[in-house]
Amino acid sequence: MKKLLPLVLLGLFASCDFYYIEPRYDNRDRMVGSYDVHEYSETFNDHLYYSMRIAKSSYDQQEIYIYNFYDADIRVYAYVDYERITIPFQIVDGYEVEGVGTFRNGDLSLSYRVKDRYNNTRTDFCKTTAWLDY
Repeated sequence: MKKLLPLVLLGLFASCDFYYIEPRYDNRDRMVGSYDVHEYSETFNDHLYYSMRIAKSSYDQQEIYIYNFYDADIRVYAYVDYERITIPFQIVDGYEVEGVGTFRNGDLSLSYRVKDRYNNTRTDFCKTTAWLDY
C-alpha cells in the first residue's frame, strides 16, 4: 500500500491541466490622459501654453487620438510603436498635419508641421513638450 500511494498521488497531479494566461500589455495605456503643453513655433518664433488630451482608439490597437492638437480644438490620430509616435499626414478641419514624437516617463515630445489651408498661412513647424497631468 505504501508504494501505491505515491503512484495514486502522482496520477492525480498528472491529470490536472495548468493554464497560464499571460496579461496583455497595451503601450497606449501609459499615454492616456490630460497634458500640459509647451509649444514652440520655429516658423513664427512664438511660445504657446495650453492643454490637450490623449485617448485610445477603438479602431486600431496602435492608434491614439490627440484632442485640442495645436490648440486649434482639432482631433488628430497617431500611431504608437513602443515609445515612438507617428502622426501621419492628415487634413482635419482645414489644417494639414503630420509629425513624429516620443513618449518617455510621462513626457511627450512632438515635432510636427501644420498648415492652415483656409487662411492660406505659412506652414508652421513646431516642437512641443507635454507633461502628463496626473
